[in-house]
Amino acid sequence: MRPVERGSVPIDSTTGVQISFREHGDAKPKLLQRIGKYCSYCEKPLTHLIDVEHILPKTHFPQLKTNWHNFLISCRVCNDIKGHSAIKRKDFYWSDVDNTFRMFEYNLGGELKVNSSLSITEQVIAKNTLDLLGLDRKPGHSKYKDRSADERWRERFTALRIAQEAFGDLQDNDTSQMRNQIVRNAQGQGFWSVWMTVFQNDPDMLNRLIAAFPGTCKSCFDAQGKPIHRPRGRI
Repeated sequence: MRPVERGSVPIDSTTGVQISFREHGDAKPKLLQRIGKYCSYCEKPLTHLIDVEHILPKTHFPQLKTNWHNFLISCRVCNDIKGHSAIKRKDFYWSDVDNTFRMFEYNLGGELKVNSSLSITEQVIAKNTLDLLGLDRKPGHSKYKDRSADERWRERFTALRIAQEAFGDLQDNDTSQMRNQIVRNAQGQGFWSVWMTVFQNDPDMLNRLIAAFPGTCKSCFDAQGKPIHRPRGRI
């Protein structure tokens, strides 16, 4: 899950004061400008049905309905699976305050699981987050019959295959132009963490990918593009 920097409350360019949103949907343009048209949870690219996601559901936390710091961007699938339960922030990791890229591992089959290098306590919270969003749901899962989640998995698997092909192309033709083309391809395909995983041993590509996706938290990575503990975060 890509760690993002949503930033402080936007300022009205005319009045010079913080914007007060009348409806949560009014925040969408500013959110998209800050963190891009990608789901803050599964990372799929979004062209329509983009939801302004309430981290803490407005059903149970009405006072946060139009609070900028309670907003992320979500696809409809992740939003529906997450639902409206009365959750607590501390029980999960969140891309706006934690280095959520450290939570999960991706294998060559496209499967996603909790990072085994985390501490036991961290693994529990990461697993809570995985279950909350159903990010490991895939076709054939015995517990779920969700075509939308199936399609989300297929899109991630497709991005993985394209990233792997791009990795091979780079081995055959390592030029700046090829690297730029791979980044553009990644921007179009989405699923940023997949690309970061495939190119995990190439510091230049990692830094290109970090820079290319709007709002990615740069302080979550060292000079080689490797994930580190987020300042003031829990992971």
